[in-house]
Amino acid sequence: MQETPVEFIDLWYYKPDGFAELGGVWPVRIGTNIAKPNYRNGPRQTPYCNIHFIHEGNVEFVYNGEKVVLGKRDMFCKFPDTIYSYQIVKSEHPLRMTWITFDGHQARQILSMIGFSEEQPYQRGTVDKDMELLLQQIFQWCKGDSRKHLMTMYSLMYRIFSKLLPDARSSYTQSQSEWVSKCLDFIHAYYTEKITVDDLAKYVGLHRTYLSKIFTKEVGMPPSEYLIKTRLEQGKKLLLESSLSVTEIALSVGYPDIYSYTRAFTRQFGCSPNTIRKQG
Repeated sequence: MQETPVEFIDLWYYKPDGFAELGGVWPVRIGTNIAKPNYRNGPRQTPYCNIHFIHEGNVEFVYNGEKVVLGKRDMFCKFPDTIYSYQIVKSEHPLRMTWITFDGHQARQILSMIGFSEEQPYQRGTVDKDMELLLQQIFQWCKGDSRKHLMTMYSLMYRIFSKLLPDARSSYTQSQSEWVSKCLDFIHAYYTEKITVDDLAKYVGLHRTYLSKIFTKEVGMPPSEYLIKTRLEQGKKLLLESSLSVTEIALSVGYPDIYSYTRAFTRQFGCSPNTIRKQG
């Protein structure tokens, strides 16, 4: 670590190349510090997005004329082109923080997805042991300049963002209609794959039984039936509009073989796929 008048600091800078800028977000700086008793930063602004993770100690964070004291396991963010300042608050342990500064056309959206807003750019109790480990790892990997080091660092950065996303199972802000809408989008996007209702429940973060209940209430049938209906209707469309064989159609709409597809198709439409094609 390098010593400055206000802190001991280790800082890594990254200048994105053309490959990095093809992505939605890329790191600009990653740093860690141990603050001295006179530590203060700002008031100042930055053109980038930034998240500070507090490992120990206390810090007073000033934003939009508001003040908040944050401590161990808390974090705060800085939105671009907004004035912030923060300074050490005396406590039993020295202030120790790690931060990630990042840019890209998805950077602001990532802050919003995590739950930050310009009205409340901080969260409490989010830096657990798993997060501590990820932050240690990303700082280790950012010091190399090989393509492998950079790709690993990117992977760790996205893992950090993913871990910070609110747990869908504890989010009660979405209505039942919104949950069902997400389910319908998932089915329409992936009915050609071997997805199940369990996959659907995991995607939206709800228990399978509860999901089936609200889905049936909104759509008029359980998600398992809707998935079958979607596959068979798409299969019927391919029968009438394409020259694909029945086997090719069966595999294209998520069935493992022609036999299970033909049985399900006949139950749904009252005749076989070949009959529908001849009538078409």
